[in-house]
Amino acid sequence: MTPLAKRLPRELRRNTGKYLGIFLLMCGSIALTSGFLLAAHSIGCLIDDMRDAYTIEDGRVTTSFEATEEQLKAAEDAADDVGGVTLYKNFSIDAIIKKTAGDDGTKRTLRTYAHRTKVVIASYCEGKEPKTDDEVAIDRVFATNNDLAVGDKVELEGRTYIICGIMTQPDSQALFLNNSDFTVNTITYGVAEVTDAGFAALEDVGGAPAYTYSFTFTDRDLPTADRIDAEQDMVEALTDADARVDDLIDADSNQGIGYARDDVDGDSMMWMTLLDIIIVIMAFVFVVLTDATIEEESAIIGTLLASGYRRREIVLHYLALPAIVGVVAAFLGTALGVVFFTEPMRSLYYGSYSLPPFQVYWSWEIFVKCAVVPAVALILITLVGLLRKMGKTPLQFLRHEASGKSGTKRGLQLPERMGFVSRFRLRIFLRNLGNFVTLFVGIAFASLLLLFGLAILPTMTHYADNLETSLVAEHQYTLKAPLELEGTAEEREQWSALERLQAVDGTLLSAAQDADDELDDAVDAARTAANVAASSPSAESLAAAQDALAAVQDKKDALYARLDDLAGALGCDRDEAIDLIDKASKIDTDNDDIHPVNTADNGSAKIAQAEKYAVYQLQYDRGDGNGQETISIYGVSPDSRYWKDLDVGDGRVVFGGGLLDKFGWSEGQKVTLDDKYEGEHYSLECAGKDCAWGSKSDMNIYMSIDDFNELFDNDAAYFNGYVSDEKLDLDARYFAGDTTPDDMRAVGDQFIGMMSKMIGMMVGLAVFIFLLFMYLLTKAVIDHSARSISYMKVFGYRDSEISHLYIRSITLCVAASLVLSLPVIIGSLTAIFRSMLLAYNGNIEIYVPWWSMAACVGIGFATYLVVALLHTRSIKRVSLAEALKVQE
Repeated sequence: MTPLAKRLPRELRRNTGKYLGIFLLMCGSIALTSGFLLAAHSIGCLIDDMRDAYTIEDGRVTTSFEATEEQLKAAEDAADDVGGVTLYKNFSIDAIIKKTAGDDGTKRTLRTYAHRTKVVIASYCEGKEPKTDDEVAIDRVFATNNDLAVGDKVELEGRTYIICGIMTQPDSQALFLNNSDFTVNTITYGVAEVTDAGFAALEDVGGAPAYTYSFTFTDRDLPTADRIDAEQDMVEALTDADARVDDLIDADSNQGIGYARDDVDGDSMMWMTLLDIIIVIMAFVFVVLTDATIEEESAIIGTLLASGYRRREIVLHYLALPAIVGVVAAFLGTALGVVFFTEPMRSLYYGSYSLPPFQVYWSWEIFVKCAVVPAVALILITLVGLLRKMGKTPLQFLRHEASGKSGTKRGLQLPERMGFVSRFRLRIFLRNLGNFVTLFVGIAFASLLLLFGLAILPTMTHYADNLETSLVAEHQYTLKAPLELEGTAEEREQWSALERLQAVDGTLLSAAQDADDELDDAVDAARTAANVAASSPSAESLAAAQDALAAVQDKKDALYARLDDLAGALGCDRDEAIDLIDKASKIDTDNDDIHPVNTADNGSAKIAQAEKYAVYQLQYDRGDGNGQETISIYGVSPDSRYWKDLDVGDGRVVFGGGLLDKFGWSEGQKVTLDDKYEGEHYSLECAGKDCAWGSKSDMNIYMSIDDFNELFDNDAAYFNGYVSDEKLDLDARYFAGDTTPDDMRAVGDQFIGMMSKMIGMMVGLAVFIFLLFMYLLTKAVIDHSARSISYMKVFGYRDSEISHLYIRSITLCVAASLVLSLPVIIGSLTAIFRSMLLAYNGNIEIYVPWWSMAACVGIGFATYLVVALLHTRSIKRVSLAEALKVQE
């Protein structure tokens, strides 16, 4: 073994703390990252396989009312140019779910489908699919968050069901109540499926179906642009066939399908960036510590060079320990991450997303990123630092000039009036300026992680509070079509009759109408035959009259048969069916200016306080490939009792505060919005801050309802919603949704549930980085000053006095770094949030309460106090013999 090689074990023993700290930080960081990346890679592979394994749709279209066969045929024909398309009924009911025992009263919604076997097929992880009309299978994440299990009884819309299975649906991997929502909601929203009979039973008890049609193209590999064009053609065909289209969502835009994968990919990039930053900082820590070692052993290096050792041998010698530590930490960290951290990282996502059973997919790319790249980067950066330091001559090393001249020898004259203690501490700072700069960077990075973990929940809670306060009433109802609350009892009966008749199979109504027309024709023919027989009596005319009367009877019997069929479908007798037809016939359904009247009487007091409004969604291109923002355009009354202090009317357009904050629209700027259903473009002018309303979470645009209807070419009396502080009873046929403050509060609860585990991990990682960075870099300061400390002991200074000088100097630098880095950190957090969330709907304002900043500084300083105690021991171990070593 060469003399240099023999020094390595002694060097390792002498600096066990230093190399152990480096090893733990690097190994721990790589273990967490490799475990996460492998879990994320496996989840990504699993999601990619789901498209074919569970026949995920290419898109879906929702109509206000059930489409006819002719309308669906028109949509299918519109896609013939791209090879054809198949549409599937995918109706759902947003049912209120309650536990039969122990329910806490929180409003929870289950989007319930009839069991699907051809498209978006569910994956069962427990139990079985529903077989009887009182069985229901529910989503795994919703079941977990609400303590539901197979065999439990629940109520859907007041009807009792037994949970028969726990499953995941491939079109609801992420549980979004609305596709435009900012975040998933796994606490108060879930999905379920029942049998066809169970679905019909939900309709019978008042459930309002959403008439959604999923579709798959014959060519599943159709280019995205061609697929989007075909979908637009389908919507146009439906519209031309008199179907009212409420929504069109391509699979790529469906957050229920794509959000989980996007989140996993985005988090993977974040973790890789985090690892890269840690590795770079660690490499510079290596350089700083190696520089300190070279300065400490400058005379030895000079002697070795003078004795004939080549620089290459000495560089390799000082590179050996950092390289060994880095390589072992990288490979061991990767192995630990794969074995021990893949499962915990998987649980972070499986607690938020509904995915099939997990399985690991190995990736050599992750091995290279986590094991090979960090080790190579660490070695290269350390090598560059060593080569930079080894450029001196042997004489310079012997004279301890390897580091150049110290800060105090550059002509910096300290004021004489400055006290000894102050000058001494300042010299410590100047002599170790490089170490303290690196320490500042490390503290800033650790503080960034820590403050992010501490501020994320207050930020999301603040956002949820803003959403809650942005609701102007206790209930914000949306409708599929205008529905009048006011009306006479007779009008309510007429519309109720029409609604009942429209609920049955249209062929029964058509058959009854045709039979009635045929009876009328037979009566006219009989009347004509009777007149002929009366004016010209003959055997032939009398026979013709008798035949005509017989035909009338036949047609009458046929009409009664059709009415009996209709009555059977309605669940009533023939007379009641005739009465329903008579009442419904008094409504002029061909008059487009007539709005349906709500069949339930809400009472004059509730009706008086309810207020009409109109809403429509347009899209805004965020630019730079960040997708499109969904913006709701509201038409409200200029003297609204709910939208207070909102100045609209006479063409005035008011923008939500969140839009101006997120996109920075300036005064006079023209904003172009797109209608993805109609292909229209709308240009609205931003009048600046004077036309802003609401909080920084408000992403809506407001105008008067008259201006709204003029902009979208609606009838003057058009509206599609009510705001009300009282709960309204609205016809299920026209009801689309009800947004309440409870829904907004659920957003904050959801974020707490999603982020709690991640926050604990980030805070722990930040404290770990604090501890090791402070220890390593401040230890370099103590080691660099070992000879001076020894001199002070020779001069009679006690350990406590020396600690007072050195530790206090380091303490001041640490405290200053913790405080001075806060503005940089907050600015960085704001920039990170904006870049991270630009591609998502909504606007989140970074909210850092004072207590989180105080906690960040407090945790950082408390961590340093632990390090300071260790350094106090290090100072005690500096021997008097250090002062007797030969300097030159």
